[in-house]
Amino acid sequence: MSEDAWVSAQHLLSEWPDAKPNLPAKGTLRRLSDALAGLRSGAAGRMDIVSLTRQLMLQHQALGRGGRLSVPVREGLPSADQWRQGGCHVVDEGNRLLIQGREWAPGSGDPTADKAGLAQVREAILGKDSKLSRVTDSTPADPFWSDVLGYDHYLSKGQRQAARSVVLMPPGETLLVCLPTGHGKTPVALAGAMLSGRRGGVSLMVVPTVVLAIDMERRVRELLSRRDPDALRRRYAYVGELDDADKEQMRSDISAGRQALVIASPEAVVSGLSKALRDAAEDGHLNYVILDEAHLVEQWGNEFRSEFQSLAAPLRSWREVAPPERAPRTVAMSATLNEQQVTTLRDLFGSGDGTSMVWASELRSEPAYFLDAFGSEEERTAAILKAVTRLPKPMVLYTSQREHADQWAKTLRSAGMQRVTVVHGNVKGAARRHALEAWSGRTSNGAVPTEYDVVIGTSAFGLGVDLDDVRSVVHACVPETVDRYYQEVGRGGRDGSPSLAYLASGPGDRQTAQSLNEQKILVPEKAWERWQAMFRHGHHLHEDRYLLDLTVRPPRMSVGYETHKDWNVRLLNLMDRLGLVRTFPPTHPVRGPEEDSAGWQARLTAFYETARDRVEVKLVDDRTNESEQFRAAYSRIRSSIKDAQKASLLRMLDILQAKQCIAKTLAEYYSVRGAHGGRHYTMAACRGCPACRRQGLPPGGATSYYRKPLAPDPALIEWPVGQSPLAHLHPQISHFSIYWDDASERKEQLLPVLVKLARSGATHFAGPGVHGLARQIQEQASGRPVIVDQDGSLLRSGTAATVVWVADDTVTRLEDDLLDRLEDGEPLYLLIPQQVEDPTRPGVPFRTTHPSLKIQQARSEFR
Repeated sequence: MSEDAWVSAQHLLSEWPDAKPNLPAKGTLRRLSDALAGLRSGAAGRMDIVSLTRQLMLQHQALGRGGRLSVPVREGLPSADQWRQGGCHVVDEGNRLLIQGREWAPGSGDPTADKAGLAQVREAILGKDSKLSRVTDSTPADPFWSDVLGYDHYLSKGQRQAARSVVLMPPGETLLVCLPTGHGKTPVALAGAMLSGRRGGVSLMVVPTVVLAIDMERRVRELLSRRDPDALRRRYAYVGELDDADKEQMRSDISAGRQALVIASPEAVVSGLSKALRDAAEDGHLNYVILDEAHLVEQWGNEFRSEFQSLAAPLRSWREVAPPERAPRTVAMSATLNEQQVTTLRDLFGSGDGTSMVWASELRSEPAYFLDAFGSEEERTAAILKAVTRLPKPMVLYTSQREHADQWAKTLRSAGMQRVTVVHGNVKGAARRHALEAWSGRTSNGAVPTEYDVVIGTSAFGLGVDLDDVRSVVHACVPETVDRYYQEVGRGGRDGSPSLAYLASGPGDRQTAQSLNEQKILVPEKAWERWQAMFRHGHHLHEDRYLLDLTVRPPRMSVGYETHKDWNVRLLNLMDRLGLVRTFPPTHPVRGPEEDSAGWQARLTAFYETARDRVEVKLVDDRTNESEQFRAAYSRIRSSIKDAQKASLLRMLDILQAKQCIAKTLAEYYSVRGAHGGRHYTMAACRGCPACRRQGLPPGGATSYYRKPLAPDPALIEWPVGQSPLAHLHPQISHFSIYWDDASERKEQLLPVLVKLARSGATHFAGPGVHGLARQIQEQASGRPVIVDQDGSLLRSGTAATVVWVADDTVTRLEDDLLDRLEDGEPLYLLIPQQVEDPTRPGVPFRTTHPSLKIQQARSEFR
């Protein structure tokens, strides 16, 4: 924070209510300015002013600057007692108060730990001025990355490997990507979608909420506008608030493959967009299906959002109807995945022999964790009030139940804080959007004044909300799973700067958590009854395929239509995961050659009237209709879901015990088995937690870690590869060389040959001679990815893909990595000057002892 911001704050307080900031307000100063502007109207309370002013003063002090703010004693401004109550030292000079912020952190009673806690809170108050702000291990961008997104680097090696793996995916494959928050999952997904879109077609991004769809549309527009200004005017989000004409236009563009990207919720995909997406797939226009926040397929899909798992049915249908060489690729992305979530994604969305995974998981390094436990609700309320007043803003306050969120809002307002709002499942549409925009101070059309510093929410709040400077996350509850806790803690510090996570538990919290932890899953007997009712009333289509009515209810069950349908859908999702059945949407009718228009239209109308209540199933296991076999299999998956849910609660309770570093507990929980054996580990990081603070500060002080996160470096996925572009010229050997006689021939012929190689499927380029040409190759590569081996990792990887190595005119011998690749028989194209020697025969040109062709002749050999 600059001295000018301090002077501006002094000016705002001294001249209130008439003052304006002396400089464009940012950060805490901006919030203080907005709060002072709303003080007289009641949009802000006096304790809001105290809290923000104290935060600003502590920022100033943490930067090594002294001084007190001089505040007038004036009707409407905080009193001396209110300044003291909010954690300030006050000197009363009659008509003015001299105030200074006092440091505070949730205490443990251990002087050593409490001293460390104060230092860790100080870093969060510093925010972007902290020396602990995230520094990623950036690497140079590939040409496709720069061409599509305008970036000249990757944020990390994990992002690079994920992006490369996505753009290299063959049709019909499935990829799971676990990439930490702040390492750019969205650009990874967009790179594949937008690059493939240059050859036509549409990509679908499935997001969990309408709010996230709209926010993702904003981010996509901003990202793509770096290269295409028209992106700011395009529609990408298919949401309910669009008018009918816009929806119809988007559906038409999707069907025709003109809508490069559509962002939608699972419900929209399985309803309003289903026909358009099927049409696109059938014509080979559906390029990618991207599942964002993919952990929710398991976390929410088991109960109240079954559509997350029902997405498997249309995806299978799209793969079935698409031309084989144009089947959609599936990418499931998340910052955190546990064992059960990975298993569910593989079972539902995997394809072929398995599901590949780019695992670059590491824990968030931004939060410092604080835990308190109280024997009475009154004690907990007092502690939360102090924390909300004294911890830095913006802030999220989490509860487990909606009524508790509403009650906390009343409590905070009664305590003099008006810049608080509530977001939970009962807050819908425009009200929810206003809350988020007034909290963040921005809309899709630009900046607006902030109205709120604290959002009080349940687990329904925050998913995908991209306010990057949240400094504090407070829990007035015990979350029912460690997943929920860690994801909510992750709302803080998304800008990479230190944040705080404070949990205050009270009496009854554990019972509430255990109650919420209990998932409602049919017992085997009722599941069998439901399956038999659906199957007996089903219509046999052909072979092992049946059309079922989702509204069928078992005998003696008389609850409503929607309830029955939901239970049936959830049951079929579980059977699908078990491999007992495979689900598909109802097959679209085909007009008969002799069918008249009226009859066809009537049949088509009847199909659409019933399609949402029908599903096709393919019996995978011959014993699916044997009672004993069904019950045994169903019991296994029911137990695995319930056991995983209970295990997640037990991990949460372990964290409350504070017996070991929280990072150790979390890293163990978020490590998973590999698809082909082995284990994928999550890298641990701890800036501060109760167990670690008992040791005092880490050796490097508050600006270091107890556990420093190691940057993951995952392998590039080895997808199946086709023949080398010029395989007909070297049918018996894996390598081939193309040579030029002199610099002028190189200048004239090299770029056209490299472009032809790229258009023919070559993607991996290396060598000193490619760097100056890489961007031009990508621009002319017709939407195919160009990857450049900047650090030698591709050459050393043993990849089965053809590596195109390009020399410059100074090269006379081949480097060791090339020799290793030649000896191992791995595909390699060498583009070299004619004088390069055979490494085994000094003085003899390589072109005379290996399959070779002059560059001008090679240019005409592409098929």
